[in-house]
Amino acid sequence: MRIVQNFFFYSGLALSLLSANAFAETTNTPVATPELYTAAETPATPPVAPAQPVLNTPLDWLNAMQQAQAKQNYGISFVSITPAKIESLRYYHVFSDQQTYAQLTTLDNNLQEEIQRGDVISYFAPNAMAFSLNGTHIADKFPNILWANLNEVMVNYDVIPMGFGRIANQLVRQFRIIPKDNFRNQLRLFIDVKNHLLLRRDVLDRNDNLLAQYRVVSEIPIANTEEFIQHLNALPIPPFVASQTTAVPPFHWQANWIPAGFKLIKRSVIVKQDQRIESEFYSDGLFSFTINVAPSIIQNAPEKSWTQGMTTLYTVSHGKTDLTFIGELPVSTAKRIVEEITEKPTP
Repeated sequence: MRIVQNFFFYSGLALSLLSANAFAETTNTPVATPELYTAAETPATPPVAPAQPVLNTPLDWLNAMQQAQAKQNYGISFVSITPAKIESLRYYHVFSDQQTYAQLTTLDNNLQEEIQRGDVISYFAPNAMAFSLNGTHIADKFPNILWANLNEVMVNYDVIPMGFGRIANQLVRQFRIIPKDNFRNQLRLFIDVKNHLLLRRDVLDRNDNLLAQYRVVSEIPIANTEEFIQHLNALPIPPFVASQTTAVPPFHWQANWIPAGFKLIKRSVIVKQDQRIESEFYSDGLFSFTINVAPSIIQNAPEKSWTQGMTTLYTVSHGKTDLTFIGELPVSTAKRIVEEITEKPTP
């Protein structure tokens, strides 16, 4: 499929550009943290539990969940499940002196790590140059709702309490987040009653079919937070990837219909070998998608669609141009978005 090839080609191009900006002397070996700071191995006085907030409404629970994720000290082992693969990961998180220190490590196959020290996030992977970026949190593999603006999200979703359950040997409160329209998927959340960490998130379609899952397998208390912080601070910081702030050329095409609540986050134009690809990225805080407009190989080819889990790809030819949707919405929504993309009038 031409548009799939374009998508992966330019994704690889972007990764190559990132690697090219890193200095050769930076190590490309992940730096696994010695597990000397877990409660099982380092005796320590148990910390005093903070006062628990009063949670009267579903929104109170979601706010408490976000606060727990961002400001508590904890470790978790979890799995990320899609129809394509199952990934096992471990995550340590410490919040100290208004700074976040965190480490995300893959537990299967090649070792990959992301390490956060304050607003600096460093990425390590085999056979790739390590690099750093500025950021507020490690987002990879975690559900978007952990950092979404809940007041904005709730304009387009309803939160429904669903009783209690048990996940990873912990009592949890269950909620459903259901869209107020028929253009997107729904979520099911399982929040730890005691510490308010999110222990499971299911993505469901409108027929309650499971599309993707984030699930904590076990919680890992961190006893020696100072040792953890000292270890991360002792690690070298890989070079920062230079960000380009060049102006984006005017677009030749425009999206005339987008579901309510989705905002344009980023747009770009790539010109290579006289071929022009226009791209726009949208998000409503929970789900996201990209629209790509690129030259087609076969003019007026029939429409094509592909869905795997929560990922949808839909493409249609418009003369010499392919219009493509890649994102986390149902194929019916993707089709309507693409069908209402039009070429701007020539000035």
